[in-house]
Amino acid sequence: MRLRSLPLTKLPSVSRTRAAISRRAASSSTFTRRSAAKFASDFDHHAPGIARLNHGSFGATPAPVLAATEACRARWLAQPDEDYFSGALDADLQEATAAAADAIGAPAEETSLVENATVAAAIVFRRWCQLDGTVLLPANAYGGVKASALAAFGPQRVKEWPFPFPGTTHAHILDWLDQALKQHDPRYVIIDHVSSQPAVVCPVAEMVALCRRRGVAEVAVDGAHALGQVPINVDAIGADYFFSNLHKWAFAAPTATILHSLRGLRHVVPSWGAGDFAAECRWTGTRDYAAMRAVPAALAYLRDWRSLDGLATPEFNRVGLRRAVDELSAAWSVDAPYHEECLGSMGMVRLPAGLDLSRDVPGQPVGPDSVRSRLRDGLCDGYGVEAAVGGFPDGGFLRLSHAVYTSDDDLERLRDAVLELV
Repeated sequence: MRLRSLPLTKLPSVSRTRAAISRRAASSSTFTRRSAAKFASDFDHHAPGIARLNHGSFGATPAPVLAATEACRARWLAQPDEDYFSGALDADLQEATAAAADAIGAPAEETSLVENATVAAAIVFRRWCQLDGTVLLPANAYGGVKASALAAFGPQRVKEWPFPFPGTTHAHILDWLDQALKQHDPRYVIIDHVSSQPAVVCPVAEMVALCRRRGVAEVAVDGAHALGQVPINVDAIGADYFFSNLHKWAFAAPTATILHSLRGLRHVVPSWGAGDFAAECRWTGTRDYAAMRAVPAALAYLRDWRSLDGLATPEFNRVGLRRAVDELSAAWSVDAPYHEECLGSMGMVRLPAGLDLSRDVPGQPVGPDSVRSRLRDGLCDGYGVEAAVGGFPDGGFLRLSHAVYTSDDDLERLRDAVLELV
C-alpha cells in the first residue's frame, strides 16, 4: 500500500523531523531495525503492505514455530487414538511445561500450561471464591480479567485502585497501591507485571513485597505480556501465582500460557484428570493442543533470534521502542507520558490534539453502540497501519508495540499518517 502524499503545508515539518531523526541516529550507538539474515524471512507470511504495530494484542508466530505447530497438529489429525492413548500427547505437554517453567525460573512441578491469561486468572479466582475477603485489582486491569473477577466475586468483594497515568513512575505506582492497601485491607490482590492499557512495565517484585507487608494473604501476578518482553524469575517476584502468555512476546502460536502456583488449584474445566491440577491442565477435553506442544520450539526461537546488530529480542525491542517513542513524540510535538523505566516492548505515545477519539475505546473492537472506531479504523483503512489507540481522561494515546519485524518504514508510515489526520 502506498501512502497518500501529505499536503504541502505539512511537508516542511515532516522533512525537519526526518533530518532530526537522522542526526540522532548518526550520533548514537548502532541500532538497525532489521533481523539477522538467518531470520529475515521468518515473518514473510504476514499480510503485505500492513504496518503491524499492534503486536501486543495478538502476538506473531515466526515460520519455524508455525512449522513445528503444524507438525504437532498433523500428528494428532493423522491418528488421534494413538497420540492420546499411547501417552505421546501427555508426554509432549509435560516437556513443553518444563521448558516454559525453565523460562520463568520455576520448578516444573509447580507449573502448568493453560489456554490464556484470562483462563489462568479464572483458575486463581476459583480458589479465592472459596475463601473470604476483599479482592483488590488495578482499575486498568485487563478487561477480561476484570470481568472474570466481577463474575466470580460480585461487585461487593472487588475493589479497584486507581492506576497513575500519565506521569507514571514506579514510585507513583507503589504509592497508589499502598494507599489502596491501607484503605481496603484486601486479603487477595492481583497486579500486572506489564499492564495492557496503558502499557506500563510495573515494579512487580516491590509491589508483591508491599502487599506482604500490608498483610495480604495471596498475591497473583498477571504477566500476560511479560515473557519475552522483560526478565522473569518467579522466586524474585515472590507471588503466590504468576502467569504469562507465550503467544504474545515469546513467539508461540495461539494459544499457550504458563501458570506458576505455590498453592493448590483446580482447573475451571476439569476432565479425566480431575483432582490432579497438572493433569487437569494437560487435558481439558478434545481441543487443539498443537500450540502448547510446540512451546519448546517457540522458546528456542526466543533464545536464538538476533538482530542485524546482534541484539536479542527483548533488548532489540526495548531500544527500538525508546527510539520510536522519542521520534514520534518529536514529530507530533507531544510530551512523554511517563518515565522510561515504564517502557518495555510496548509503550504509550500521546497523540496530537485535534484527533477524534470519541469512538476509540482501548482494547475493544468496536466503540459504543457498535459503531466503528474513527482513528483506529482510519489508520488501518486509509494507511495500512494497525495500532491500538484510545481516549483516556487526559487525552488520546497510542499504544505502540515494537516487535522483531518492526521496520523504519512502519514507524514512518504511522508518523506521517497521524500528521495528515490532525
